[in-house]
Amino acid sequence: MGDQDRPSERVVEQRLRNRAIETLVEGDEGVRRWGYGDYVNEFFDTIDDDGAWRWREWSTFTPAEVTALDKVQRALLDACAATPRISSDEEFIASGWPRRIKPLAAAALELMQSRGRFREDREEDAPSRTS
Repeated sequence: MGDQDRPSERVVEQRLRNRAIETLVEGDEGVRRWGYGDYVNEFFDTIDDDGAWRWREWSTFTPAEVTALDKVQRALLDACAATPRISSDEEFIASGWPRRIKPLAAAALELMQSRGRFREDREEDAPSRTS
């Protein structure tokens, strides 16, 4: 793959913004569908203050979206701290954390979707897609 085939940093951020929260919105079903590890890690693949990137500074997120995603991040970190020895998806579901995280994730997703989704094939200053 040549450099011309690689997406720009902006396009990567747009793609990550579009997907950051989707699994968490599914609650218990998200855990069942993706497994506990993917349920947690998909979010932290993008929204992670310990990562090398500074997601809070991306222009793809508004300050309100950062605030909403921060609430989700804190809840998910609390869930991970409270369930360090989870051995199964059903055990994590039984802990109640996916049900507690779901409304926070849904609020963040609704806020983000109210602006729309970014295209994933070219850079945009603002989201242009509604679905």
